[in-house]
Amino acid sequence: MNKYLFMLGQSPDLAKEELKAVLSSKNDQIELIGPDFVLANTNKESKDLINILGGTIKIARYNQSLDKLSNLDVFLWYDILEKNLKPDKKNNFGFSLYNDSNDKSIQKIAFELKKLLKENKYKSRLVTSQDAILSSVVVSKNKLIGNELLIIKHENKYMLALTEAVQDFVRYGWRDMKRPHRDDKSGMLPPKVAQMMVNLAEGLDQSGEAGENKNKNLLDPFCGSGTVLQEAILLGYQNIYGSDINPRSVTETTENLNWLLENFKAKANLKILESDIKNIDKKLDANSINTIVTEPFMGDARLIARLNKTSDINKIKDELQILYTLAFEKFKKILSPKAMIVFVFPVFNIAGQDIYTLDKKIISQLGFEYKLDKDIIYNRPGQKVKRQITVWQNKK
Repeated sequence: MNKYLFMLGQSPDLAKEELKAVLSSKNDQIELIGPDFVLANTNKESKDLINILGGTIKIARYNQSLDKLSNLDVFLWYDILEKNLKPDKKNNFGFSLYNDSNDKSIQKIAFELKKLLKENKYKSRLVTSQDAILSSVVVSKNKLIGNELLIIKHENKYMLALTEAVQDFVRYGWRDMKRPHRDDKSGMLPPKVAQMMVNLAEGLDQSGEAGENKNKNLLDPFCGSGTVLQEAILLGYQNIYGSDINPRSVTETTENLNWLLENFKAKANLKILESDIKNIDKKLDANSINTIVTEPFMGDARLIARLNKTSDINKIKDELQILYTLAFEKFKKILSPKAMIVFVFPVFNIAGQDIYTLDKKIISQLGFEYKLDKDIIYNRPGQKVKRQITVWQNKK
């Protein structure tokens, strides 16, 4: 059994829900949830988990907890590192201190460690940055896997762990920027967020692979350029359905997914349709879809950017609520029993006030159960439209 600390990215609430979904088998146990980390026991390996978790930026193997930071000395640090040291190569090492500002004292111990390593015939280099936390980019570029000590303060304890895996920023950027088509006008759902949404809909099986997903299908009925569908393929879904009212989106999604299949050596059966949401139940069989993950049309972004009155945005809100209610009515006809839906509802920020488009009562009355314990809002600084990510289950 592996005991890992999962260090979370810029959307910790969403990342925590993703981890709950992925670590949901009987062999997984979430031990502790902090503000920016999750401590869990699992049979899954860090090298596999880091590739399927959009919200986790580091995975570190838990070592021990200290009552006081002063209990960390050079000899303890050396003992923790020793098994990963290489006598014939230069050993880069570093540290990240979370939730504590006392990094100067740790840096002093790090220099002592460098001297101790030299005394024991190890070549070494201490990697530092201006911040107390080394980014995943710094860890990756400086080859600190296995040699970065994480020190995480939580309540009255300091947890120690060694980084085993960091998020592959190059791979995410490549599949986002290098694909044939990117729709800059439609809000641009980031691949990481799309990956987290797919994980929310369906956790992984006990082997750490998307075994259960392989025989299921997934639909994005507002597929845009296919970001959700590409992440579903990479997570193991082999029966992929997409639809969009815009014929250009259908073409671009098809080309993007074919590019993905070729460049990532993936396999999937694709069915991409041109369809208005009001006709989706005429294009797909009743009870045929297992999972829906989608970010729908969320209003004209350029128009919304110019609006400053709640009265103006309320008209858009009313129109979108009609569209979303219709969508869930159609979903009811094509979903299998107990099927899952992950659906993004926009939240408009006008003059410092958040205006929500989700009405849980309406969706519940249509026969869907809300599955989250707390609401999840994803946004970036300065955005006028936030994303409220919701998870539903078909009751029938």
